[in-house]
Amino acid sequence: MENTNQIYLIGMMGSGKSSTAKALSLSLGWNFIDIDNELTKSFDMSINELFLRGEENFRKLEFAELQKHILKENTIIAVGAGAVSCKDSYELLSSKHCIYLKTSKNILLDRLKDDYSRPLLNVQNKDEVFEEIMLKREQKYEALCKSKVITDNQTIQDNCYQIMEIINVQ
Repeated sequence: MENTNQIYLIGMMGSGKSSTAKALSLSLGWNFIDIDNELTKSFDMSINELFLRGEENFRKLEFAELQKHILKENTIIAVGAGAVSCKDSYELLSSKHCIYLKTSKNILLDRLKDDYSRPLLNVQNKDEVFEEIMLKREQKYEALCKSKVITDNQTIQDNCYQIMEIINVQ
């Protein structure tokens, strides 16, 4: 695959997008942008608080944040898991080099079991809701990705090595 100067990590919540993006940016000496972190800094609110204004409003904010960074070079961007569900964000991502961090449902649920920072999962029937969300998003991740990294039994560093091979950086 040809060398690229901007990488978007996509995938379900808990797949390791932020951790992988941060480690990869350090390995490559590139910039690191976490869309969720940028939103919390810009609005001085948590993702949960931003979500209280409605998911549609949150997705608009997320799209606006993605747009701010589309021309930055040598940048790894950790995209919010639900951004693919917004038509505008999906269209923007469709022209970018997206790498899908694919993780199995059981591993994701285990990683997220004590995580209360995910507004869509702050419900009684977490497993059921998670499965519904995953079913809606997985096809979109698959359609957007130029490459896929299976993260189930890998460390963050393993993810980084695979991505560096994908983009031809040693």
